[in-house]
Amino acid sequence: MSLFTKFISTYKKEYLVEKPKFDESLLGLLKKARYLLLDDRLSPSISLKNALDRLKIRVKEPMKVAITGQFSSGKSTFLNALMAKNILPTGITPVTSKVNYIRYGDELKIRVKYKDGRDEYHDIEHISKFIDQRKGVEDIDYLILYSPLNMLKDIVFVDTPGLNSLASTDTQTTIKVLNEVDGIIWLTLMDNAGKMSEEKVLQKYLSIYKNKSLCVLNQKDKFSEDEIKESVTYVKESFGEYFSEVVPISAKQALKSRSSDKLALMSEALDEFTKSLHSKLANNLQANNLSVVQDAYKDYDLKLKEITNTNLSENIKLAKISNISKVIDFIKEEIQPKAVESKEYSIKKEINSVCVKIINQYELFLKIYDELKDEIEDFDVTSQKEFVKVKKEFSQDLKNSYISIKQIIEVIATEIYNQIHTTKRQRYTKEKRNFLQKNEKYDKIVYEAPFIDADEAYKKLFYEDNLVGKMFKKYSKTLNEIENRVNETNAKIYQQFEENIYRWQSPYSIIRKKEDIQSDIEFANIRKFAARVYEHILKPYNDEMLKSRAHVSSGFEHISSAIEFNYQNATGICISFLNEKMEEFAKLYEQNPIRFSLYHPTLEEIKQRLDESFFVYKLEKLMDKSRTFLNVDYDRILETFKDIKKDKLDFIDKAKNRHEKIINLLKELDV
Repeated sequence: MSLFTKFISTYKKEYLVEKPKFDESLLGLLKKARYLLLDDRLSPSISLKNALDRLKIRVKEPMKVAITGQFSSGKSTFLNALMAKNILPTGITPVTSKVNYIRYGDELKIRVKYKDGRDEYHDIEHISKFIDQRKGVEDIDYLILYSPLNMLKDIVFVDTPGLNSLASTDTQTTIKVLNEVDGIIWLTLMDNAGKMSEEKVLQKYLSIYKNKSLCVLNQKDKFSEDEIKESVTYVKESFGEYFSEVVPISAKQALKSRSSDKLALMSEALDEFTKSLHSKLANNLQANNLSVVQDAYKDYDLKLKEITNTNLSENIKLAKISNISKVIDFIKEEIQPKAVESKEYSIKKEINSVCVKIINQYELFLKIYDELKDEIEDFDVTSQKEFVKVKKEFSQDLKNSYISIKQIIEVIATEIYNQIHTTKRQRYTKEKRNFLQKNEKYDKIVYEAPFIDADEAYKKLFYEDNLVGKMFKKYSKTLNEIENRVNETNAKIYQQFEENIYRWQSPYSIIRKKEDIQSDIEFANIRKFAARVYEHILKPYNDEMLKSRAHVSSGFEHISSAIEFNYQNATGICISFLNEKMEEFAKLYEQNPIRFSLYHPTLEEIKQRLDESFFVYKLEKLMDKSRTFLNVDYDRILETFKDIKKDKLDFIDKAKNRHEKIINLLKELDV
């Protein structure tokens, strides 16, 4: 089904087509279940459809009664006794490893259902090779045995492998059958009844069954009357909550006494006659067919006379002793009258089980999404806390670096100040003339003018000891360390989140359904979602961290380049400026010493001039104010992460919303 077709189907169901109404019958409930569970929005599996199809068949077919118990309790012998025919193979070792459905049919035959879908019919005498676990029957799913027994018109017996098998698959098969039947006959050996191992099995598998089962204690022929009474009393007292009746029998005696029923013996004789006749005709195609038929009929007629004249009193007595009639009476008087109620209860329970399994599927998906949301929420709290913490820490580191620059500038300023010397200069002033002097005369005045010895300052700061160079090298290293720690810390904060997300992803990218009826497509969608968690969740966070790294590197590079490659030039500009200013003031002083004075820069003035040369006001903005470039970047990260978180939670909630709607839809099915 294409996405467009699926959309149209869903749209019609939700908006255009009025939802059908269902009656309150069992079939109506099943139709409602099919309508809801097979909705295209649930992407139902083939197994779910098949399970609902089987339930539909169960609504219309006879009730099912399981014959179960622990291995080697004589189930096959017991069923042979019920059918008054030695059909199922028996033995000391447990041989029945397949589920056998015993149904009504016009003639005895078996139908073999293979796991690959094959379907075969065989004569009843070949049954052992299909159910004996010693003969390699792994490819067989189950068998159906058809028998013309009137009881089977209303009841289907189910022969199960048992519940204490060494093979867990046999036990699981039996458990599955018990969930599908309408009545249970629990068969156990007389000397095993009431043992601890059996009590655990009963508590585990029969405690949830609505109608109490029948407990049949087999092999009563091996015990005295007192021992039998004691065992029956004990089982009734100990396991009354599971069984409405406890009947001691001897399946062996019952099977042996089957000849007590002359009609049954005549029926067997007729079967033997028809088979014998068929065989003789097939093997003697050239012979006189009329003669073959006449000879076979003579043998059959003699057999009928023998049965008619036989004294069956001993067999009748043996049948009575076997107590098998009480089991048959229980089936007729207890199980059959409750068949409708039991079947309805069983089918409703199965529908509920199907719904629970599908709802569990979607609740699992909600849990998966909630776990992812928790990781995002946790990261939001953690990142906010950690980024605020490192923001404060690294901003202080930047301020300390800024202080280091100021200290370097102070060293440079001090050295410049120390290299302020004086040089002798001369100026001229007019002498006062008397009236006898014809020409003006000038007096030469020598004075001390300040200047900065630039060569000596450079020598001290940069060349001889390279004091400032070493300081800037150390400063640059410190700045680089801060940058690395910022990037490493930011990366660790994100990497922890990334690890948590991939840890979440690990089991869900390979998740498989636990129940066959659950949706293959829905689980495939979850695997696909988990596999693409980087694109769905991590990528915008990772992109933001990469952007932050670029911003941080750019900020540190700007600071570093502004200082490291400029400090000599900035110092030279400062000295040149001060010398020019001193020269300018000296010239003014020479022109008018009364009005102008010589300029002698103070240490603070030198620092101020160096600040301007080093563009310290820009560095202060980047490194020392409350809005350092790191603060700006961290604030941007925190704000962006909030937006990403909201976007991702909305994205997940949208996915969750679909599953929640489906859960609410399925809860409409009130079973």
